[in-house]
Amino acid sequence: MYLCSKREKMFLLFKKKYFFIIFFLFPILISCSSPKKKNSFKNFSNNQTKNLSINVNNLRINLYKADKKLTPKLIHNNNGTSSYRYLKKPGEGEISLEEIKERMILGPNFYQKEREDVINLLKRINKLKINNKLDYIESGALGLWIPSDDTIVIDYRVVEMGSPTFLNVLSHEAIHVAQSCFSGSRNKFPKRIGLPLEYSTELNLNLSHNLYSKKSEEVINLEREAFTYAKEEGVAIRLLKEFCE
Repeated sequence: MYLCSKREKMFLLFKKKYFFIIFFLFPILISCSSPKKKNSFKNFSNNQTKNLSINVNNLRINLYKADKKLTPKLIHNNNGTSSYRYLKKPGEGEISLEEIKERMILGPNFYQKEREDVINLLKRINKLKINNKLDYIESGALGLWIPSDDTIVIDYRVVEMGSPTFLNVLSHEAIHVAQSCFSGSRNKFPKRIGLPLEYSTELNLNLSHNLYSKKSEEVINLEREAFTYAKEEGVAIRLLKEFCE
């Protein structure tokens, strides 16, 4: 399960006349609810087939639009200094001024690989005939794996967050699918695969949310395993291939 945060972490880095304002959303930290609004995306779910599936072509278009908003912006301040404002990718550390300028030059094309990785992961999910859809998740979670329905649900808000976050959320849920397969069947409750786990401050903060406060150690480790490897390139697909095919 993936959760949405109400908080932003802001870093100020001073260098010559520039300082960087970095807004980093912790999308898995605090459950938040947003008012339901009419879906602005068209034909995301393909209901013409037996298996529910996200419309890949429309998703690609809307992720491109969202990625435009992730492009850093140069802000000129009244005191003569300039600042770069941008959103960090999930799990990303500090980046240099040169990297910021590269993102400004490339714009949404900077995230082209993440967009393609999203599409490739969805194709693998569809090949396995795993239901997947965009929907509003009332609990505030950004993603869900529902073994009993054999369905991955991604909240509509994730599309607006851009390709890096969408890839992270989708990978997280795909790892839960692999955990179910490892447990014996996609319809079974997930079981930890046994991969080495990360215990970083950020990840521990995510798991300290009150939604996890009454969860067993087993469930916490399931989530920790998914959090640990969702940000690792290609791992979600490899786990699906190894345990679900």
